[in-house]
Amino acid sequence: MKVVSIVVNFNDEEDTKKFLEMMNKYEVIDKILVVDNKSTKKDSYENLLIYKSSKIEIIQTDKNGGYNYGINYGIKYLESRKESYDYFIISNPDISIEENAIKKVIDILEKNDNYAMGSPRMYDKNMKPIRRSSWKKRTYLRDVVHSTRFLELIFYKVLRNGEYCSNDYKNSILEVEAISGAFFIVKNKVLKEINYFDENVFLFYEEDILSKKIEEKGYKIFSLNSEKFIHYESKSIGKTFSYFKKMREMLKSRIYFQKKYNHINNIQVAFLYVLYFFRCIELLIEVPIRKILSK
Repeated sequence: MKVVSIVVNFNDEEDTKKFLEMMNKYEVIDKILVVDNKSTKKDSYENLLIYKSSKIEIIQTDKNGGYNYGINYGIKYLESRKESYDYFIISNPDISIEENAIKKVIDILEKNDNYAMGSPRMYDKNMKPIRRSSWKKRTYLRDVVHSTRFLELIFYKVLRNGEYCSNDYKNSILEVEAISGAFFIVKNKVLKEINYFDENVFLFYEEDILSKKIEEKGYKIFSLNSEKFIHYESKSIGKTFSYFKKMREMLKSRIYFQKKYNHINNIQVAFLYVLYFFRCIELLIEVPIRKILSK
C-alpha cells in the first residue's frame, strides 16, 4: 500500500509550509507532492523549494488552469515518472490532521471494495464541527435557491434538506453523497475509472462533480465522524477574486455541472442567468456594508 499526498498551492506558501512540516512527519505517507498552480505572488513558488527532499517534491504547472487542473497535473506528473500509488490524499494546505485519522480512513477504504473515497469530519479553527463537512446531491432546485440571498432566506428549508443533520453525524461511519474538498482520501484505481478530475471547471463544484462521477461508477463515499480534521479556511481565494469575479466563476461552474450532470434544458439555464443578475444587484448592496462592518 502506497500513499501520496497532493496539495495545490496558489499564492499561499505560508499555509503550504505549515502543511509540509506536519505531513512530512507521518510515516503512512510515502510522498508529498506540491503543485504550484502558477502562483502570481512574488516568490510564492520559489519559497517552497527549500522543502524539497527525498519525500517532498515541488513542481509548477505551465498555467493556472484551476484547482482540478492542478491536481490532474500532479497525478500525470507522477504517472510520467512511473510512480504508482494506491491512495491519493487530496488536500488544501490550510488544514490540520492527525496521522491516526489518516490511517483509519485508509483502513476503511482497504476493507471495503465499494468505498471509493472518504474523509474525517471537518472542524473549524474553534474546534466546532462544520455543518457542510458533507452534503447531499446538488439538485437544480437547490442551486436555484442558493443563487440569491433572498431565495436562501425564503426557502431555507430546501437548502437544509440538502444537508445531513446532527443525528446523521452521530454515526461513526456515515455514507454521504459528497464531501468537502478541503481534505479527502481517494483510491487511485477509482480515479482512473472516472478519468480523474474534470478540468472544465476552474473553481467551485469540484466536489460535486467528483462525487457524481464516483456515484455513476457504482462506488460510495463516507464520512468518518469519529475522527476529524481542522480547516482553517485561508483567505487566499478571497484575496485573489473579487466578490463579482467569484460569482461569475461560480455561475460558469454551476451551469456546466447542471447541464452535464443533471441534464437541465435551455430554459432552466436561462433562469440561472436571471438569478445571477439579481445576485449582482444584491452584492451592490452587500459589499459596501461588509466593508463598513470590517473596519
